[in-house]
Amino acid sequence: MTLAAVVVAAGLMLILRSGRPPASGSGASGDTPYTRVGRNGSVYTVSVPRARAADDQYLLQVAQQLSAEEVQAGGSGQISVMIWPDDVTVPKEPPTTEFDASMRTQAAGIFINPKRDIKHMIRFRDGATVSEREFGAGGPK
Repeated sequence: MTLAAVVVAAGLMLILRSGRPPASGSGASGDTPYTRVGRNGSVYTVSVPRARAADDQYLLQVAQQLSAEEVQAGGSGQISVMIWPDDVTVPKEPPTTEFDASMRTQAAGIFINPKRDIKHMIRFRDGATVSEREFGAGGPK
């Protein structure tokens, strides 16, 4: 499962690579603080407060905010967000294989496609997939 998630993220990076530089900063709304660490095309690397890293709804809000920003910039809003707690090193370039050391500390990965109402979250612990969950109506059940 981890390999499948990595393959999907790598495929999205290749297909949707936009060449825009990574952005850093925190979320626009004060209720969802996060830090954009890096970006490669439509794949973001983000850190969140450790205390919020286990909150699925909070992480989904972060991803939805990034997706909405993509739509406002004229894009489709289809993105992948790789999330780490803020007390570990977060890579600026999204990892492309499960062998990347940062994959052992990643908390979650979220894929969003707003046109199809797909919101898919994968939870990780020590580099292994521990759960997958659909939040949107358009994804496979």
